[in-house]
Amino acid sequence: MNAGTILATVVPLTALAGLLLLGRSGRRLWVMTLIAVAWGIAATYIVIQVNDRWAQAFGLTSLIVLGAPIAEEITKAVALPFLSLSRRAAWFVDGAVLGAATGTGFAIRENWMYLERVGADQTISLAIARVTSTNLMHAGCTAIVGAAIVLAYSRGWRARIALSLGALAIAIALHSTFNRLTVNDDASTLLVTVAGIGVFAIAVGIVFLGFSISARWVRQDLANQGATTSEQAALSGGSVADVLDAFESRYGPDAARLAEQLVQAQRQLAIAQHSGRFSTAEIGSLRSETDSLRRNIGMFQMMWLRSHLPVDASALGLWTLVPDSALATHDPNELTNSGMWARLDESMEARTTQSDTTTQP
Repeated sequence: MNAGTILATVVPLTALAGLLLLGRSGRRLWVMTLIAVAWGIAATYIVIQVNDRWAQAFGLTSLIVLGAPIAEEITKAVALPFLSLSRRAAWFVDGAVLGAATGTGFAIRENWMYLERVGADQTISLAIARVTSTNLMHAGCTAIVGAAIVLAYSRGWRARIALSLGALAIAIALHSTFNRLTVNDDASTLLVTVAGIGVFAIAVGIVFLGFSISARWVRQDLANQGATTSEQAALSGGSVADVLDAFESRYGPDAARLAEQLVQAQRQLAIAQHSGRFSTAEIGSLRSETDSLRRNIGMFQMMWLRSHLPVDASALGLWTLVPDSALATHDPNELTNSGMWARLDESMEARTTQSDTTTQP
């Protein structure tokens, strides 16, 4: 395996890993992501037969600007409805990641085929050209279809068909537009690269759109439970690690481990309730899990934890916004009282002042 082949394999997988981490779904989707990559590789064996027949019937230019976009986008997307049946693909961000994985697998296999046709002195330059443009286009186009399929899952059959076919049409149009640039003598290499990056940016935008939607869940949850200003500031500041560090210093690693499990369980419950992909029984099971974790943590420990972060049953969507970076180690001594403890301190101070005033002669 030469350097160009290694480059054409590692770079697309690295971009996919970055999208997987950005979507905060690595632990949940990694097996399905591998399956999606494998299907993308397998899809090339089907597409090449269709493309050859299209070129013979309509010519090479027609294949590039029309035949290949249609055949490749449809074939890449074939596995996505089956992958979306899994409960692990809980919302449209997961669908975008799986779609990007399929497109990445397809692009890698296509890279290998192209690199076999050039000399050893051209492999690196060709690999760089493809991983910075065509590979990103393939991943971005299929991400759009994957997001639409998962988004449509909880809707009626008409909406499912309309959303899925609409997304597929968009993917084919973007693919066709990109391919037209590659055969246009007036289009520069920079323009082709920008086009590929732009399509992949759509996949990244879908992931960030998921963040904004989960932010609405957070605001709704906070409003419903009447969280204090200090609690809201702590959450928006990403200080979950501060809380968990201070919690561990007070109650030990076992309690902290359960507290972190509670955070993750509430995040899973949030996605389950808002995605429409889970049955009432499954949501009830997740609620039972979070209730069990609260009991296992202990009454006094939960009292302290509730004072700094809303971790009751009403706080369904809070943890969808918590980034992995929020779990970094911080100085627990910087944490200040807030929430219930702060209110308790104020109440005790007021009672003490009132008692002193009453007992004075």
